[in-house]
Amino acid sequence: MRQQFTSASCPTCDTLFERLPIDYNEDGTGYALLEIKPCAGSCGKLLCPCCDQFACDGCGDTFCADHLVSVEDGTETPLHCCPTCASECEVLPLPFPPQSETRNGTLTKREVA
Repeated sequence: MRQQFTSASCPTCDTLFERLPIDYNEDGTGYALLEIKPCAGSCGKLLCPCCDQFACDGCGDTFCADHLVSVEDGTETPLHCCPTCASECEVLPLPFPPQSETRNGTLTKREVA
């Protein structure tokens, strides 16, 4: 009887995944099914769901954390971009200052620096 499940580690972050299903080919050779995606950058890293990664706010591709460039955009949270999109970013002044925001259901005034 063939084994149905096995364990395997991510080649990038070494996270151990247990009870992965095994897919057998015509020759009877079995392969563990671990969903990994390549980094969209040039590093060639394979990324599992546990790897440090981000989706670029510019192009939307998934990159490993080594490619992260934070671009200040005048808000509390900067844009997370890949190097290519970060080089194309241009800081533009806001047409008006942020007025207010909601926190815990309460409308509060934001300080404008």
